[in-house]
Amino acid sequence: MVPGHVRRPAMLLRLAGVAFLMAIAEAQEEPQRLPRGAAADVLRAMAALERAQGDLVECRKSLQVCEGARGDEGDARRSPSQPIRSSKLYPGSPEAPDWPEGYGTLLRFPFGISDMKTLKEVARELWTPEGTAADIEEEVSQLGFHQHRGMRCVSEVVGVHPVGGVGVRWSGALWESAQQWCLENAECTGIMLYVGSNTMNCNSWCGRPQFCNGQIDAAASAGVEESSEWNLWVKDASTP
Repeated sequence: MVPGHVRRPAMLLRLAGVAFLMAIAEAQEEPQRLPRGAAADVLRAMAALERAQGDLVECRKSLQVCEGARGDEGDARRSPSQPIRSSKLYPGSPEAPDWPEGYGTLLRFPFGISDMKTLKEVARELWTPEGTAADIEEEVSQLGFHQHRGMRCVSEVVGVHPVGGVGVRWSGALWESAQQWCLENAECTGIMLYVGSNTMNCNSWCGRPQFCNGQIDAAASAGVEESSEWNLWVKDASTP
């Protein structure tokens, strides 16, 4: 099939020839105005143009075949160490690399665990061998801080985190350091410890205590608010 961009000039020439012949027919009463043999010249020119267009199409086809053959020969001569062209890496291509062994199969949980919930519990135990702040059972710490479960202070010292950090494990040493810091700072009135179960929140706060600097009277619900994810430890009022 001849491409559209090749057929278009020949079609225009035919239309021009038809228009010219119509002009000849209309002007037959005055033949002296037309050059002799003009119609025949137009028809011969149209035929020559069509032959030339056909030859051009065949030439282009031959050129494409030659270029394709040269490309295949170049690929055959390519050294195995040379990178494969991206155009050859389409799915199903013989040049495309094989999938890795085991690709597409689900990973197995370790220790014979069969569900994600149990896996998270095991991971939590491995990550926090000393437990979490939620495991502290004593109501009064050895340094005199009183525990109030499910509470936060409303006077959080925003942006001050002198102990621990994001992703830090909870430990007894960290808890002792937090109490020591609060005791050494007269403005500190309490410590908040994260005891929630949200994994992302735990990563941020399980090993990073928050501190209070306002007056706290948990018994009178003054200076506190309820929170299921935090436990509040209030410094003994008698501590200077």
